[in-house]
Amino acid sequence: MLDAARPATATAAPGRALARQPRAEGEGRVSSKIRAGRSRLDGLYQRGSAKCMLPTVYEGAALEAVLLNTAGGLTGGDRFDWTAEAGAGSHLVTTTQTAERVYRAQPHEGPARVRTRLRAGPGATLEWLPQETILFDGGALDRRLEIDLAPDAAFIGVEPLILGRAAMGETVREARFRDAWRLRIDGRLVWADGLRLEGDVGALAARAATFGGRICAATAVVAGPGAEAAVVSARNLLASFPGPGAEALGAASRVNGVATVRILARDGRALRRMLAPLLELWRGGSLPRPWTM
Repeated sequence: MLDAARPATATAAPGRALARQPRAEGEGRVSSKIRAGRSRLDGLYQRGSAKCMLPTVYEGAALEAVLLNTAGGLTGGDRFDWTAEAGAGSHLVTTTQTAERVYRAQPHEGPARVRTRLRAGPGATLEWLPQETILFDGGALDRRLEIDLAPDAAFIGVEPLILGRAAMGETVREARFRDAWRLRIDGRLVWADGLRLEGDVGALAARAATFGGRICAATAVVAGPGAEAAVVSARNLLASFPGPGAEALGAASRVNGVATVRILARDGRALRRMLAPLLELWRGGSLPRPWTM
């Protein structure tokens, strides 16, 4: 767990009440099942600003679901709940239409809250492949990812994070970001991870123990039957990139049958240059189409 924080100092102007703005809320659920040797849609529910599109229904062995926040981003007080479930023997791929943007929150609002629950049944494969989360100056996000796998289920997941867009000259000074992963196999917690950045995020990211002066990071995970091979293939791939001082750095490890790769990069382009080949290697094919648009 990485925890780097100091109290935020933003306050409302004395004697001036801030009007409460409308908040975005949404809930999306999608599930797959196997039929005639292919993964088909089993259930779909969407409410509010949470939408789910199925661009490649029945075209391949896997079912692809693209999640979309129609509010156009997250800000203080927003609430979203996502659920994706791969039924027994099926293959469900989840991604996002674009990067998720976390905009400035008003001082009197709490953080945006996102809860994601992922489940994979016996013999199922579930992929969680969202595009980047971009945290802007003043943004606040509390995010939690719960993953429950059957003993023989396979899982690939990633969460990329960008602290402001370098190409736009953006700097993140005051922000709040909390991210927690919990991964269970057969009901037993086998991997937990957490990140908390709070206060002067730019200064925190500059520390050697956090981002080492870089502004982009990603955590990528493989759990299930392919985890051991995933560590070996990841290390071989990462070794082909330049070492210390490069635009992006990565390292791989394996604990309790879960393979984990950490990547740090100077900008979003450098992050993708290392992350995309890694995910394609693990998947045995190209990334979902939204990643290339």
